[in-house]
Amino acid sequence: MSIQGWIMNQMFRAVPGDPPGQPHDYAAERARNERRKPPRMPKDIVLEEITVNGMPAERLSKTGNNRGWIFYIHGGGFTTGSAKERRYVTQYLTGKCGFNCFAVNYRLSPENEWPAQAVDCLAAYRQYLEMGYRADETVFMGESAGGTLVFSTAFLARENGLPLPKALVAFSPATDNASDLPSHTANISTDYMLRDMVAKGLAVPLFKGVADRERLKDPLLSPIFGDFTGLPPVFLSASDTEVLYDDSVLLYEKLKKSGHAAELDIQHAQCHAFQMIPMIPEARKTIGKALRFIERSGR
Repeated sequence: MSIQGWIMNQMFRAVPGDPPGQPHDYAAERARNERRKPPRMPKDIVLEEITVNGMPAERLSKTGNNRGWIFYIHGGGFTTGSAKERRYVTQYLTGKCGFNCFAVNYRLSPENEWPAQAVDCLAAYRQYLEMGYRADETVFMGESAGGTLVFSTAFLARENGLPLPKALVAFSPATDNASDLPSHTANISTDYMLRDMVAKGLAVPLFKGVADRERLKDPLLSPIFGDFTGLPPVFLSASDTEVLYDDSVLLYEKLKKSGHAAELDIQHAQCHAFQMIPMIPEARKTIGKALRFIERSGR
């Protein structure tokens, strides 16, 4: 385990949780996140803040990049996060990896009930295509809830007859919000970011009504229950100490059993969604594996 990975784990370990019995203040969390300064934009990267189907979005590009576009979907438990907050990874992909990046902000819960988040990602992808970007030069990529939405958006794109991207890359996604997987509880003591959020019901804020098991089995929310026929190759990555470890492992096993092109990368003792923090060597290693997988799987 790298020193950078260890430090990041200790930082999340020191973050206090909500007082017992007190509801989480999502608005306050978003405000704190918004006050954080984003990383300095390198001079060779052009950042454009645009609007896509009424939603704020960002486009990062660099002269000479020729590997295509990453359609990046941020995570944050469906309740927080933004394209701006993911600039560490989108800048890295643009500045160091030869891809340009397109990232969008979707509506957040609990103010917006599911499936608003997936509907927004589809709407953004639809306009992205209308802007002239080619699906066969595009990769869907996202972390945590954004990884879940990578699959949701692909399912909806197929359902709506839209051309599909050349690969799906999901970092530490929640793929089964309907089941009590072993890692959801076994790794609580080693996942300092999510802790017991998944055991309590990560998807609960998405619903104003009752989130019963059958509702949570919707493939848009729990992709492991979905049909991947005709979808692009899938790259999955997780840490062996995070609570969503089994979500990646079990989906990978399902995909391989069905003959679907897939690859699984597991890093040791990293924080949840470590892949979005490229200053961690393990994150760079995983991103490198994902990009090589994309090149091998290009169609």
